[in-house]
Amino acid sequence: MSNMLDYLAWRGDLSFERDPFNSVDALLLSTLSYVDLAGVVPSPGEGKITLGEASEKFFGLHSEEELAADKSFINFAPALLRHLAESDRFRNAYLLNYINDTDISREIQFAAVEIDTGDGIPFISFRGTDDTIIGWKEDFNLSFMTVPAEEEAARYLKQTMSGRTVNFRAGGHSKGGHLAIYAVAADPGMAERTLAVYNFDGPGFNNDALESERFKNVRPKVMKYIPETSIVGRLLTNTTEPVVVKSSEFGIMQHSPLTWQLEGKEFETCNATDKISDLFDETMTTWLDEMSFEERKVFVDELFSVFEASGCENLSMLTKVGVRGTKAMIGQMRQIRNDSGAKVRTLVKMFFVNINELRGEAAKEKIEESRILSIASVKLKNGKQ
Repeated sequence: MSNMLDYLAWRGDLSFERDPFNSVDALLLSTLSYVDLAGVVPSPGEGKITLGEASEKFFGLHSEEELAADKSFINFAPALLRHLAESDRFRNAYLLNYINDTDISREIQFAAVEIDTGDGIPFISFRGTDDTIIGWKEDFNLSFMTVPAEEEAARYLKQTMSGRTVNFRAGGHSKGGHLAIYAVAADPGMAERTLAVYNFDGPGFNNDALESERFKNVRPKVMKYIPETSIVGRLLTNTTEPVVVKSSEFGIMQHSPLTWQLEGKEFETCNATDKISDLFDETMTTWLDEMSFEERKVFVDELFSVFEASGCENLSMLTKVGVRGTKAMIGQMRQIRNDSGAKVRTLVKMFFVNINELRGEAAKEKIEESRILSIASVKLKNGKQ
């Protein structure tokens, strides 16, 4: 099995003239915006820097110990920056127009960067959700409101591309994919100049939005990819039928793009999502259809109040929550007396039970494989075939 870092090792010496831009390149550049490029890449209108120079500057500002302390699922992003900088394919790409706006009080996480790969078509990369609780809550907020990051994305794209005639690509992982589509659809002029919009396991949109006039020219240009056990990518309605990608991980950890499997320069695909992803999709779709926007807000607030009670900062920690955190979550669930209480308890249970089931199944397979190998070894020692 190989992933996008293996792709860089095998094909990173090929220029875009020899091997044109593909969807794996789009995933790499979509993931690049997870790197904290503050103090590294110039802000809008203040110049540009090559990817190779940006890598050198970044690692001059951040120690290995500091980077190792990051326990989120995107902690590999700095290593990705280094691998990109070491490849002939991306080393001389320019990074420019970097913006980063994170404000917990406004429940906003927004960052974006433009990448000039040298093939004449800029790529606008919108940062997605890390696995912080607030980040995932913003994904769920999309079910009942226009989140601040959407308006920021539309404003950023218009300011970045205005006064230029060049066509471009846009994309992002997780919420970043959703923001890329929203930003392009917000302006007919941007939509016309967009060659492709890449949504890697990002949320969809409300049906009302998809049926609006502004989405008509965008939907044929959207390319969406999700893993087998997609959760975030199944929120709301998809703009296009997604391609299902195999992952080396289990459960919600498949959301990490580093776990997505490749065959050469193509994604290794599956025929369909798994039963866990389908159950989540069916459950959420049914609930959202029967809830008003105000009821959705209450539901999301109550759901994330349970996760926050655990004391965990992100979902990676939440999958390993201890006894104290579990008790606190149970206590918080017991306080939810409104109509959303049963739904919250169902979803929280689904979250934890499915992870344990998946890991349990994998453990059983390994035990069985080990047992078979042991029997075979004994037979060989005894001279039996």
